[in-house]
Amino acid sequence: MVFRLPFKALFRTSTLQDDRNQRPCFVRALALSLLLVAAAWQSVPAHASLGAGVNTVELDRQQIQATRRVTTHTAYSVHELQSAGGALVREYVSTNGQVFAISWGGSTMPNLRQLLGAHFDSFVGSANRQRGGHAHLVVREGNLVVESGGHMRSFHGRAYLSDAIPSGVALDEIQ
Repeated sequence: MVFRLPFKALFRTSTLQDDRNQRPCFVRALALSLLLVAAAWQSVPAHASLGAGVNTVELDRQQIQATRRVTTHTAYSVHELQSAGGALVREYVSTNGQVFAISWGGSTMPNLRQLLGAHFDSFVGSANRQRGGHAHLVVREGNLVVESGGHMRSFHGRAYLSDAIPSGVALDEIQ
C-alpha cells in the first residue's frame, strides 16, 4: 500500500470565515517535516570520543575530513586532526587506549555532539555553567569539564574527564 499526499493539499487554506485567521495547510506539513527531521537527527549515531576508545579517533577524522598526526608522550598520545578548513582538534589518549581529553581551535566550532559523545547530554543539560567575558563558558558536571570560548572565526576550547587524566599529566598540557 502506497500513501500519497496530493501536492495541492499542502497549500490549501482552511475554510474559516475570517480571512485573517486562515492558515495554509503547508504550515502543518512543514511542522510535520521538521518533526520527522528532528526525530531522524536524534537517531543518527554519534561518533563517541571523550571517554571512549582510541578507535573513535579515526571515526572523528573521517567525519571532519582531516589529516591525522600522532605525538607520543610518556603517559598519553595526542592525535591531532587538521581539517582543510583550518579547524584543529586534538584528542588525548591514555596508554590504556581511552580518550580522556579533547581540545579544539579554529574558525568554526567543531561538532561537540560528535566529540563529547555520551557526555554531550550532560554538557547540554548541566546547571553548573559559568559564563565569563568574551563568550567564555565553563561547564562542570560530575567528572566532565568543558571550557569553551572565542568569537566569530576564532573558537577554542577543551573538554576532559577529570577522573580519567593519567597521573603526572598537568591540565596545562591539554591545549
